[in-house]
Amino acid sequence: MNHVLNTLAFGALGAALLVLFKIFYNIFLHPLRNYPGPKWWAATRLAWTHSLQSGLYHLKLHQLHTQYGPVVRVAPDELSFVSTEAWRDIYSNRNIPKNRVWAGQEEENHPVSVVSTDEATHFRNRRALAGAFTEHAINEHAPLLEGLVETMLQKLGEKVVQGEGCAVVNFTDWFNWLTFDISGALSFGESFGSIADGRAHPWVEISCSFGKGIALMASINFYRPLNKLLKLAMPRNVMEKMKYHRELAHEKLMQRFAMENKAKAQDYVGSILAYNYEKGQAKIPDEEIEANMTVLIFAGSETTSTAMTAILTQLLQNPAALAKLVTEVRVNYESEKDININTVAKLEYLTAVIQEGIRMGPPAAVALPRITPREGAHICSQHVPGNTFVSVNQYPTFRSAMNFTDPDLFVPERFLPHSPYPSDRIDAFEPFLLGRHKCMGQKLAWTIMRLTLARLFFAFDMEAADHVDDFGSQKTFIFWEKKALKVQLRRRN
Repeated sequence: MNHVLNTLAFGALGAALLVLFKIFYNIFLHPLRNYPGPKWWAATRLAWTHSLQSGLYHLKLHQLHTQYGPVVRVAPDELSFVSTEAWRDIYSNRNIPKNRVWAGQEEENHPVSVVSTDEATHFRNRRALAGAFTEHAINEHAPLLEGLVETMLQKLGEKVVQGEGCAVVNFTDWFNWLTFDISGALSFGESFGSIADGRAHPWVEISCSFGKGIALMASINFYRPLNKLLKLAMPRNVMEKMKYHRELAHEKLMQRFAMENKAKAQDYVGSILAYNYEKGQAKIPDEEIEANMTVLIFAGSETTSTAMTAILTQLLQNPAALAKLVTEVRVNYESEKDININTVAKLEYLTAVIQEGIRMGPPAAVALPRITPREGAHICSQHVPGNTFVSVNQYPTFRSAMNFTDPDLFVPERFLPHSPYPSDRIDAFEPFLLGRHKCMGQKLAWTIMRLTLARLFFAFDMEAADHVDDFGSQKTFIFWEKKALKVQLRRRN
């Protein structure tokens, strides 16, 4: 018995000494030791993990960059940047790929998609999906987009009538329902009916849990070889919702496959099937199509609804900007029928409002890091050692005084000619990324945001029905944990 206890004691002592040596090495001997940042973040990944799981990582990063400067060591092997040069040096460099740890693709036979870490797989899926995001395809989608927005306005109008001229509406919900209906139609050929029914489809309600699941899996993947054991401790409700997400995607995809002329429609599945037909063989197998749909159903809806919620939040807090936007919309159109996906692109101030709203509340607040090659890479004129995780996180970058004057003020004019802030680093504003992994759906997102906001402000007068906090004060777990945005709605005078 004593022998066993002695063995356990020596084992525990050895493990403790190993941990202490690792901490000492990370702080004083590691190749990243000279980069600025708090020592307890450099010592282990525990501070990073705790911050990410708290949902406040974006705020902590902003605080760290304000304190330490444009580059901060946020983990033993990770650097965060907020400079304009870092965008180009990291995301336009083919030698700095996505990392497999964050993406959860360490295991063999992991289903791959357009967000795959493998460049060849990414490029193949990107080409297959490209047909659904062309200018021609978006114009083909015009009846769908304009029809769903019209349905939303009709439903909101009914609420105003029922409220005898005034209604309090939670736009966090309505924007979610709208973009999810659009995403459903473009992913699987049919809307989910959330706008028509005035209530969320069960799939909408799991988006935040799904984001939490991704963030938790990413954290666990850093703790090898314990990661497989730690995954067993994943919260059951999170695992169940992630499983439900995959099962529902499979079910909807099978229904989409059963549709007639399934390869001719210009939705996401149709684009992939047309690509396969053109190549003469199944270049994108069914399991990859399914993996793509599990990504696109949220990526296409959650980000756009978040952007519109952030934009409306800022407008409600800034009545002068809201009045200026309302004037632009109503001066340029005589009738709601004149507002369509083509005419809204000419609204200059609306475009600036969207840009500034996204700057204040970027949908992708936390970046998925890249990893430098074994030989290292040059980033911002400095050599970064090999196997270092590197990223530009949008929230601290867009809110940094190093890039924008009065960064916490909502000033759409900064994106217009003759900006009041000529020294602003507008090139630091990259909400859709850049390089070969630039968001494929940005034209579609712009179309949805312009059309929806123009129609809303043409038809209704709005003011906050409750106190409105800064959008960035909310938690984010890959996707934002958005609070209700209650708006007092009236038909325009």
